Parts: sequence; C-alpha cells; structure tokens
Amino acid sequence: MSITEGLSQSVELKKPLTALVNKGCVPVGGVYRLDYDSAVVLTDDFKKEKAGGVPRGGFLLAVAGDNTPSGFILEDQEVILLRVRGTAPLPNESELIQTRLAVVRDAGASGVGFDDVTDVLTRNELQQSAFDCEVLGTFYTETDSRDALIEYGADVDNVVVSARYQVFLPSTEVLSWLASYPAPADKKDALAIGKVRFAATRRKALISGTDQARVHINVSDFVGRKTAVFGMTRTGKSNTIKTLVTAVHQYGSDHGRSIGQIIFDPQGEYANVNKQDRTGLRLLGDDSSTVRIYKVEPSSADSREQPLRINFYDREVLEAAWSLVSEATAPVDTNYGKTFRSAVLDEPDKDDRSRHARWGWATVAFYGLLAKCGFSAPNLPQALVIPAPSGPMTDFMSSHPNAVAQAGRAGSYRVLSPAGALALAEWVGERESDFPKWHDTKDCHFTAIWNVYKYTGVTSSIHTIRPFHGPESAGDVGEHLWNDMLAGRLSIVDLSSGNDMVAKVMSERIVTHLLNRASERFRTDHDPVDMQIIVEEAHNLFERGGRDVADDPWVRLSKEAAKYRMGLIYATQEVTSVDKRMLSNTSNWLIAHLNSDHETRELAHYYDFKVWTPSIIRAEDVGFVRMKTYSGKYIVPVQISKFDHSMVNKARIAAGLTGIDIANEGE
Repeated sequence: MSITEGLSQSVELKKPLTALVNKGCVPVGGVYRLDYDSAVVLTDDFKKEKAGGVPRGGFLLAVAGDNTPSGFILEDQEVILLRVRGTAPLPNESELIQTRLAVVRDAGASGVGFDDVTDVLTRNELQQSAFDCEVLGTFYTETDSRDALIEYGADVDNVVVSARYQVFLPSTEVLSWLASYPAPADKKDALAIGKVRFAATRRKALISGTDQARVHINVSDFVGRKTAVFGMTRTGKSNTIKTLVTAVHQYGSDHGRSIGQIIFDPQGEYANVNKQDRTGLRLLGDDSSTVRIYKVEPSSADSREQPLRINFYDREVLEAAWSLVSEATAPVDTNYGKTFRSAVLDEPDKDDRSRHARWGWATVAFYGLLAKCGFSAPNLPQALVIPAPSGPMTDFMSSHPNAVAQAGRAGSYRVLSPAGALALAEWVGERESDFPKWHDTKDCHFTAIWNVYKYTGVTSSIHTIRPFHGPESAGDVGEHLWNDMLAGRLSIVDLSSGNDMVAKVMSERIVTHLLNRASERFRTDHDPVDMQIIVEEAHNLFERGGRDVADDPWVRLSKEAAKYRMGLIYATQEVTSVDKRMLSNTSNWLIAHLNSDHETRELAHYYDFKVWTPSIIRAEDVGFVRMKTYSGKYIVPVQISKFDHSMVNKARIAAGLTGIDIANEGE
C-alpha cells in the first residue's frame, strides 16, 4: 500500500460512521436481498459463533464498503440499522433440507458424528443460513467531514441491489450507543436505566460481553409527558417507577426547576421503606419541606406524614364528602338509593334566602346521616343556621336542649353539633306535617336524605368510608396537594387503608382539583406548574370509554395536561383498561411480561410492539422490558437496573442534602 493510500485510509477511518463500525463490530454476513422495509442477511454458523450469537430482536449494521488492512472503509457515510425478526429461507433451501436429512439419517444409522459422513464443502454448505431483518432506519452524516454530526432517519432513501453490503454485529460499546441514541445534550440529563437484553436466555450475551451494554435515557423525556409501564404483577413495575421518580426528582434539582410529583399508592409500597433493602422514596427528603406522605393514620413523630382524612363536616369539603358518600352507596340500586343520590348539596347564593334555607335543611339531614353512621365530631367547623317555625322548634329544644340554639332573629336557629343535626333531622322527619312552609319535598332534598336513615343498605355502605373521616383535619386534601406541587414536593398518597371505591373517588377528586387549578392558572396567563402524577394499579382507577371526557379526569388529563405541563406515569397489567385516547397520547412505553394475547393485540397497535409479542408473552423475567421513549427512535429491550441506595443518595446530594446510610433506615 502506498503512502498516499495509507493517508487516505487514515482520513476515512476517522469519519464518524466509519469509526463507529470499526469499534469492535464483528462481521456476520452480507445482504443478498434488500428493499425499503426489510433485508435478508446471508450468514453461517462459523460467523455467528465467532460473533457470540445473534439473538432475535438484535441490532445489525449493514454497510457498503471494503475491508482493508487498516479497517473497514465505508463507501458512503451511511449505515442501515437492521433488527433481526427471525430466519429466512435460502434460494436453495429445499436442496439443503434434503442434504441435511441424508446427513442425519446416515450419521444415525452408522453411529458416527456428522462430520464423518460429510466432506468439507458439504459441511460449509449446510452451515449457511439467513436472517429475516426489519429495516429500522439509516444513520448518516450530511457531509463527509470527520466532525460531521450523526443523524438518523427512520427509513432508507435508496435501495442498491449490491453484494457490497456487509453486515456487522455491534460490539458492546456500539450496542450501548445504539440503545441510548440520541444522547442528551447535557450529560446530567442522562439516566443509566439498565442494560441491553434481547432474550431471556443470556448465555451468549454473557460470553460475548454484550450483557454489559448500558442503556441511557433522557430524563427530560419523562417530564410533562405520558409514560406507560405495562406488566404482570411482580415483573418490576414498581422498581421502574421508583427509578423514574427519583431521576425526575434529581433532574429538577440539577436544573433548578421545581417539579412536583404525586404518587397514588394503592399498596403503601411507596409510602414506606422497603424492609428487604431499606430503600424507599420517602428517603428523598428529611422533612415535609421536600416529601409529604398522606396517610389515614399519619405518625405524629414524622413531619413528612400528613393526614389523608377530611373532616366530612367541613363546609369547604362538602362537595368531596357528598361525592364519597354517593359513590359508596352506588351499589344500592333501589329507588330509595337512587333518590338519595339525586340530592344536590351545592350551597346556593345566600341572597337567595328561599333556596339557601332549603339547602340548609338538606345539609342538616346529611350531617345527621353522617352522625348516625358513626362519623364523630364534637362540633361543626362552620355555623349552620336554618329557618324554622318557632312553635315546633320550642318543643324540640325543650326535649333536646343541646342540639340547637337561637341564632339572633326570631325563627332562626343554629345547629350546634353533628349529634344535634341527627336529633333534629330525626325529630323533623317524624313530623313532616308540622313544617309545611319550608319542608317542600319538591325543592328540598331533606326528604331524599332522611328516607334512607332506616335503610341499612345505604347506612352500611356509608360505614365503609368512615376511616377517611378526621374531625381534626382542615381543608381539602386536593388543595394541600396543589400547594405541594407549587412547592415542588414529592407527595405520596397512601390509599392502602381504603377499599377500591374510596381509592378511585379520592384519586379522581384530587386529579380533577389539580386540573381545575392548573386551568385557572392557564386562563390567567400565569406560568404552568411543573408536576408529575404517578398511578400504580391504574386498571383499578381508569375506566375505558365509560364516560365523556368532561367526566373522566384521566382522559381529560391525557388531552389537556400538555399545555399545563402535567406529566403522567401509569402502571398496569391491563393495556385494555386504558382509554384509547390516553394510549394515543402516551410518549414513553416500558413493557414487561404480559400473559394474555388479548393485551398484546391491543399493544400491537402502537409503534412496532407487534414484533415483540412472542418475547413479551414468553419471557417472565423480572425487570425485562421493551422500551420506547419520546426521543428514542426505536424500541430497545432493556433489563432495568434495581432501584438502590446510590440512586437515592445521588438525588439527595443534588438537592443539597447529605447522603444517608440507608441500611439503617426504618429500624
């Protein structure tokens, strides 16, 4: 080779894509058929063995060029990215089958090895095979400069029928680059979420070292966007969510951004420290300024824990209390139950005295019903004043001296307590004819509520939500969480103490409140509040296609949240439980094992997850996911790293806190 040729090759080897192919990539064959969507790659057993195996779903690089003593020189600065879908028949496949059949028969009959009944040429011929590959796209540079940036297009813009296309299996370094493409501009935004994994069986990957190819994602992809985490129970969904939540928490600290996060926790696994490895999201902060955990039974010794309960007698949460009671009694499908739930407790304008009086009496009946169902409280947080005829009320007050009191002008009375409301409602309910002027059953919902006092189906249902009543609580949990989001806190709503109905109603109310507050801020031209909403066991909360968008906060969230900078991470084992409108607005997908083709068929409608269906159904390995991110160009199979102490401490240090010895936490 002349000096001129050597210099020319040296220049070529420094070009970005040429350098990429020469970073340890191993030749496995050549393309013998190529079109815009697929390619067939000719290979043989020797090349596959030398490369360390070629897994189904694996990446291959097809390039046109020549082998030289200095390395492989690309003919043009472009590399076609292929994904192995399976095997393909060779043109002489039928002849090869007949030859293989004869070899197997002869070796079996003579009791000798296969090599003993074949010659060298026949053995070489029999070892040939082909891969059926999907064309994912093209890596290219716009110029031939060694400093040119590598671009990616999700197709090929020309098809050359040429035997000059050679195919390489990426090395560990190149595989990591492919799986992490495109790398974020700021290295602080890159999260090492796991390592490339193409198959449940990992023997060849362990031998070749490709099991060490790290996958980095851009954390900003998960801020303000929808993320789906699908998989059966015990396949690593919670581990993935903890990793993402911690990464977003650290991202906010690194960039000086206030990003609030709310986790709806149905099992209490996020609210508490894991007993096995002593890790937990609550460790991201030391006090309520950073982390707040809303529980039915909060610990007074830990400022991070806040009451999840609401005071059902607090006028500020009357709508929430009535909503919970209505949902709790929904299974009671009798006429009494339906009439009861048709009652309206929205407080009207006080200047409309007639309507406000009727509302006051309906509220007396409601508070009395709560007291009858065991919702205890010493008094009412706000005064409840009602009009009533003096004669009957004098009789009532003489027999119930501590129930009501005169409230200024004649004919006006103040209810003193929930017990007083119960006594008054029961007394009036038995004497409807004594109150003909204000007790109009057409306009006043007193009767609709009073009629269920003795109906045990309704009262028993209301009993089930009693744990969420706290007479010491003040205000609406939804408003408390909105303030947490304004402050950029991590808030965990522990729903493990309630039934599915309570969890559903509470979470919907909170999401609706956040959406309404974000909408108000948007309409008044204020900057949006960055926040993330994380939902575990989402199939228990979502209703697919059951309601209009206006009535379904989750669908509303998927459609409106982008302009409010509200992100959503939802985890479930049921793809079909998620409204299609929400799926269509999902940017990030992490798919672990699913055992039903009913679910995978739904999943196959999005991107090219159809290719991964066999692996998704068969491989039950914990943490093995197929991932497509917002900025990612194609699906990457990943073994998600285990959430650990170092992740927590990195986030703490980024937030200005000291690292902690997590091994001693929770003792």
